[in-house]
Amino acid sequence: MRATIPTLLLCIRLAAAILPGQRPLSPAPTAEEFSTFDWTKISAADDLNYEKCYDKFECSRLTVPLDWRNSSSPHNISLAIVRLPAKVPESHRDHGGTIITNPGGPGGSGVQQALSISQRLQELLDGPKYYEILSFDPRGIFHSKPNAYCFDSAVESEIWYEQKRAAGGLADGEYPLKYNWAAEQARGQLCANTENGRFEDGENIRQHLSTAYVARDMLEIVKKVEQRRTAIYRRDNQIPVQASFPTSTPKIQYVGTSYGTFLGQTFAAMYPDHVGRMLLDANLDPDNWQARYEASVDDHAQIREIFFDACFSAGPECAFYREYDKTSDDIRARWESLSEALERAPMFVTGKGRATPITLDDVRHGFFTATYQPLFFFKKIAKYLNDLATGANPGPPFWQLPIPTRESFNDELLINRYMGGEVSPAVHCSDGPYLSDESIEGFKTYLTNLTERYGWGGAIQADFKIPCWTWPASLRTKWRYDGPFNSSVPILFVNNRLDPATPAKNAKKMANSFNGSVFLEQDSAGHGAMWPPSPCMWQYIKKYMVEGELPPPGTVCEPLCRPFEDECEGIDAENYWLFG
Repeated sequence: MRATIPTLLLCIRLAAAILPGQRPLSPAPTAEEFSTFDWTKISAADDLNYEKCYDKFECSRLTVPLDWRNSSSPHNISLAIVRLPAKVPESHRDHGGTIITNPGGPGGSGVQQALSISQRLQELLDGPKYYEILSFDPRGIFHSKPNAYCFDSAVESEIWYEQKRAAGGLADGEYPLKYNWAAEQARGQLCANTENGRFEDGENIRQHLSTAYVARDMLEIVKKVEQRRTAIYRRDNQIPVQASFPTSTPKIQYVGTSYGTFLGQTFAAMYPDHVGRMLLDANLDPDNWQARYEASVDDHAQIREIFFDACFSAGPECAFYREYDKTSDDIRARWESLSEALERAPMFVTGKGRATPITLDDVRHGFFTATYQPLFFFKKIAKYLNDLATGANPGPPFWQLPIPTRESFNDELLINRYMGGEVSPAVHCSDGPYLSDESIEGFKTYLTNLTERYGWGGAIQADFKIPCWTWPASLRTKWRYDGPFNSSVPILFVNNRLDPATPAKNAKKMANSFNGSVFLEQDSAGHGAMWPPSPCMWQYIKKYMVEGELPPPGTVCEPLCRPFEDECEGIDAENYWLFG
């Protein structure tokens, strides 16, 4: 899917908000700064050999086996790794170690995330310890080689998505369903037949992209970080190589979001002895993620209701409000009236090189996107709905990608978003049950189950899952970890009370599964509770990451601000990155 469910990588910049008593956080890098490093100049190696990159960062390529469970395989891959060094040397007593991050997806670029959030994450956590922030493009993704992209260009990718969009959504009738099924089958065959990611003996990187492989890669990174730090400590303290030196089990410090929480949970279940601090935000339920009838849109309709209530309370600050509205029911009725009009006949918009119809399915996707970050998108979706309702031309939907021009395709912020859609099913469908031998009737059963429970939001969820029915059998993973997802590892699970893709019940469940863990709730709606950084949330996060102290069970934090409130005015969506 392009703009919904945990595959979503919404490109919004990360928080410029200031916590009480803090200096302003560093500005996020610009899009131009993301495109100033040539990764092809770095040679892959068995150790972390860093080179300066992206101004304040350092980059490396780490060689790991294609197949961790087959030592006879001759094939390796290289992981693209980026770090923001700590403000003190690695051998300094106040060095707090390395914090590894993952942006979610699956398909999200850790390199892109690190460039956006590392400085802010570092500044929020530094003192009395000082942390190095590290991330990586997981195998198959973006700068890691080989990647698992199937389309050769952004244009080819965009054509495929536009064809699906023109056919309609899965809830729009029999023909759109059959068309989408055929489109997914075609993309699956493209992925099976492309030379990209295929080795000479027939091995395919897509057979080695499950989360189990990525968790093992992450363990290797942890080990290499520890080896490097030990070597530097010996060097700086002039300890002879032959001298004995106390060693300890390398332990990860990790921050994962959305799908990145499943990666964290998998790592903690597979390698519990290697877990130090683990912070998981917007949590998946691993049993649900791996289930045939996966469903995670429990809260979407409730967040939609929050929009109507917040719009009414905001009055003229909400463009979809009318001065004669007596209750939020009037705004809801206006949405339903617009939906009926779009169902009868699509409207159209023009601008920025686009001249395109706007269907009910398009607007539903936009509304779904808005529930991911109400703080930023409720105002935008209110204006868009108002423009459509009043006959104004709102221009191309803000939730869709720009046309892939030569200029945009040179922008790292967009390349992975254009090209990475097919990496998601390669990971997600590998983690789940084998469904490729079922017909479209099997998928219809799943679709009906979801739409009966969640309405059109369920159809959007189903669009995320449909590739698992059409994914070629030849690309089935060779390693899948299917649980159990529990251990005695104290993890801090954080979640918004309402989340359109990862409901809070997941965090509660997993906090009980990993003994000694705690669920920290934020009384807000949206996908992810860490950004913007509320004082309450980050007070507990820092205490846990620095001292290992978890908040009292049942703790609930207030958000920094709420949709349409004046306090939110200084927080611009253009200054945010949201991953997941």
